[in-house]
Amino acid sequence: MKKLYEKSEIWFAVLWIIIYTLVMGNLRNNFGDASPYPLIGLLVIAIAITSFIVKNKLVVKYGLVGLSDVKKYLYFIPFVLLATVNFWFGVSMHYDLLHQTFSVITMGLVGYVEEIIFRGLLFKAIEKDSVKKAIIISAVTFGAGHIINLLTGQATADTFFQIGYAIAIGFAFVMVFYKSGSLIPCIITHSVVNITSKFSNASSNVWDYLAALFIIIVAGGYALYLHKRVK
Repeated sequence: MKKLYEKSEIWFAVLWIIIYTLVMGNLRNNFGDASPYPLIGLLVIAIAITSFIVKNKLVVKYGLVGLSDVKKYLYFIPFVLLATVNFWFGVSMHYDLLHQTFSVITMGLVGYVEEIIFRGLLFKAIEKDSVKKAIIISAVTFGAGHIINLLTGQATADTFFQIGYAIAIGFAFVMVFYKSGSLIPCIITHSVVNITSKFSNASSNVWDYLAALFIIIVAGGYALYLHKRVK
């Protein structure tokens, strides 16, 4: 892995995207989020990537550090709005307690791993050549990657709405990382949004689409604000 990283950071990032997509696509499709198997797969991936980053002293480069100025965390208030969307229609348990626990831990790890791969590895690999390309590719690739949810039986229309708001969230997250140098707020927000989705009540498609539109407006607008206003 280290030789590949030293030779090409881009291909190193692409390799992890492929590994993550194939492993989690198959495990979630065959067993579902409430099974221990996707959880085990995610743990292996998370430990492998984190160990590589720590061992090679890349913690700061990939943003696994907090912000020195506590006041700067106020810039992440819009993320709180994103985290509330899953509670708009009430709260409910999707599974029994044991399997609900599996799903919660799995969703939290998904947030961590995806931020490391898409905002960390991929963005930093491309940033050296072009910041603009790095921002666009990181956000669009992250959003497009949600097409894998078609394999888990998710409706086509729902999947494409998810891709749309995932791209908007991707832009907000990558701008936060680029402007602040910290990936922690992105990891926390991503994980919280994923986890709360497992307690969200089912709603009508119309309200789901309005929620998706709200996410696109808030995340997209926040990304533009960070781009124009924050140094």
